[in-house]
Amino acid sequence: MSVEERAENVHFAGEPILNPPAGRRVLVAEDSSVTQDLLKLVLSHRGHKVDICNTGDEALAALLTRPYDVALLDFHLPGKTGIQVAQAYLADKRGGPKPWFVAVTADVDGLLEQQEDREIFDEVVPKPVDIEEILRVVDEAGRSVKDPSRSGDTNSAVPRSEALKSSPPSSSPLVTALLEGRNLVRWPRDFEEASLSGRSLSGLVRQGVPDALLLEEPMTAEGLAVIWETPGLHLLPIIDATGTFGERADVDSTKLAGMASGAMNDLIEAFHDRRRLLHRDLQFATEIGDKILARLFVSGGKLLPSYDALSSSIVRYNLSLDADVIIGEAKALSSAGLLVPSFFDRRHVCGGCGGAQFNVREECPSCRSSNLSEEQYLHHFKCAHQAPEKDFRVGDDLVCPKCRKQLSHFGTEYDKPGTMVVCNACNHSTSEPMVGFVCLSCELRSDGDAMKTDDIHSYALSERAIGYMRAGSAFLGFTQKSLRFADLPFDLVVALNDEARLYNEAGTPFVLLNISYQNAYEIEREHGLRQFAQLRGQFLENLKQLLNRYNQGQNAVRVVKAQSYDFALLKMTRPDLVQRHIDQIATLACKSLRLDPGVSISVFGPEDLS
Repeated sequence: MSVEERAENVHFAGEPILNPPAGRRVLVAEDSSVTQDLLKLVLSHRGHKVDICNTGDEALAALLTRPYDVALLDFHLPGKTGIQVAQAYLADKRGGPKPWFVAVTADVDGLLEQQEDREIFDEVVPKPVDIEEILRVVDEAGRSVKDPSRSGDTNSAVPRSEALKSSPPSSSPLVTALLEGRNLVRWPRDFEEASLSGRSLSGLVRQGVPDALLLEEPMTAEGLAVIWETPGLHLLPIIDATGTFGERADVDSTKLAGMASGAMNDLIEAFHDRRRLLHRDLQFATEIGDKILARLFVSGGKLLPSYDALSSSIVRYNLSLDADVIIGEAKALSSAGLLVPSFFDRRHVCGGCGGAQFNVREECPSCRSSNLSEEQYLHHFKCAHQAPEKDFRVGDDLVCPKCRKQLSHFGTEYDKPGTMVVCNACNHSTSEPMVGFVCLSCELRSDGDAMKTDDIHSYALSERAIGYMRAGSAFLGFTQKSLRFADLPFDLVVALNDEARLYNEAGTPFVLLNISYQNAYEIEREHGLRQFAQLRGQFLENLKQLLNRYNQGQNAVRVVKAQSYDFALLKMTRPDLVQRHIDQIATLACKSLRLDPGVSISVFGPEDLS
């Protein structure tokens, strides 16, 4: 698939833009020629007019020369930074209506450290660039909040970045102290404001990377739905200031009387650190199963059930999702090898509604009535008749209903060996009543021996799931020996497009190597992110030198870094020849490294790419 074909197939999987505005004038200030080409291609295809600048100075000159609706500014531009460009434009008296300023950066943390200066941007789009996100930002530019400088509205308006600067509820001094200076999404205030303004919380979550979701009032079912419908909101730690959210919250602030502020900071920073490791495919996933996996990865916890008498499922999990949804998704994820189950308990399940709350009762085996009573039964020795005592009673005497002999002497003529269950509805008697289940939700009655059972488990992420969280959807394709252009970095797509054309026209072979690091998680945990980044960079440098030597010094090897995987493209090389030597090459490339990154290299040829 060519880059042009790929651009035509791009669509936004989140909130639909029913009437995307055409003809917006967009300034792209970016020093990567590959990113420039891709952005211009997809935005022009959408109907927008695009101008390209390579430096901050060029961007400022363009902004002062002509009006733009949207300015996509790389944070680290040569010359002036993206922030300096926006500041200079706003300070210049020649500046006309303010464009929608969008920061495009791989250094989101660096941007957020700028404190007040970052407020100049209306949106932040992290790198590697997600084309669908860029299209959404350009299409929605200026719609989400009122801005007097854009629309002529004289009423004051609060930018979305300012909306993130919230204070905890004044009724909780402890929470106020623990969360001072933190960016929060608050329930219900921010949810209600978003609803009244006709927008979602998506921009709020994307723009400022909030620290936590703070519950100032008990959460409703509608609020729970919004958490899982809004991209990224389910990945925030939940701080419960109401004491009503139970184990679904990460912190119950009503129980923090002796908690040091450092513990709260540690929790929030741990979420931040793990979110940075999470691949963008999972940060903005739309499938609920992927969202559950991402939540577990970011929280660093397990999926844990507990009993809940108020739930029709009789259990609840430590996620803000309905238990039945979690149970169904967790079983599917477990079957796919992404979750590891551990037995918790077994429950009975209604065959009608699927509920698990029942009235379990003894029933008459004849008419299924539960109107039963216990009576002693008599045993007449001579005729061996046994029946409830009431059947023998004739006035004050005992008379056998079978042989009509009067019974006078206990122990010689009769005895009372036990009790018998008698149905008061049909008068049937039995020593072994039936066990029946009546569903409390749909009132369906079922025999005990016909009831379905279902095992409830707790779940932990598997190693395969951790790889999926870090590498994104491409991970599953790599493990199945297949690649899709949509899974690859953009600059690699451009290079592969050229190689595929040469292969189709002249049969010129090429090889794509997919490089994974099995020990990445352990190294980052024990030695830090920076140590692994240096280790990874040194390995790639060693590998490139060895591959160039193997490729007879043609300098036709290109190494491309992705988020969790790396790639190497070898031109004019046959896959079968590389496959024979790749393990030896990988071993040599790791030989000088202080730590073992656990390198695994998969070899792909033209036929493996789809």
